[in-house]
Amino acid sequence: MRKIFKPFKSSKVFVTGMIVSLCFAFAGCSNAEQNKGSRSFTDFTHIEEEYLDTLKSLDFPEGTVLPERLEGEDSEASFQEGYGETRACNLWEYLWMQEWLDTYTTEPERAERALKELEKAFDMAYMGEDRCDDATRNYLRENIDKAKAGDPSGFAECIRVNYAK
Repeated sequence: MRKIFKPFKSSKVFVTGMIVSLCFAFAGCSNAEQNKGSRSFTDFTHIEEEYLDTLKSLDFPEGTVLPERLEGEDSEASFQEGYGETRACNLWEYLWMQEWLDTYTTEPERAERALKELEKAFDMAYMGEDRCDDATRNYLRENIDKAKAGDPSGFAECIRVNYAK
């Protein structure tokens, strides 16, 4: 029987191991450099406070009754700082999409305001590169553009997929 691979000499294995180790070390260093500004973890109480404070700082459609607490989370879990803000902004986004869907055929001024509010999302922290990927930002952009053209399908799909209970 013929051997397909020649056995490695110990020096080749050693050199290869060193190269692989150096690659992992450099990858780890560059990753650590990127994560310098990363957020730490905290408890539910902090996240709920962050959520409620963020809700107070945002504009919502006329007649919106805001939640008085953060629901649907394990109060014993730990959370990354910023999670409460992101949850509040997701509610904000949903409510403005729903506002546009409810008004685009009957109240063009309110519908226009909804689109102007949604345009602000791209400058908000929850849409930042450290919390959101390009595909999600592009999806929102495409849905806003569809709405500007009078097409409700993007917002309707987003709400059905992401917010339906």
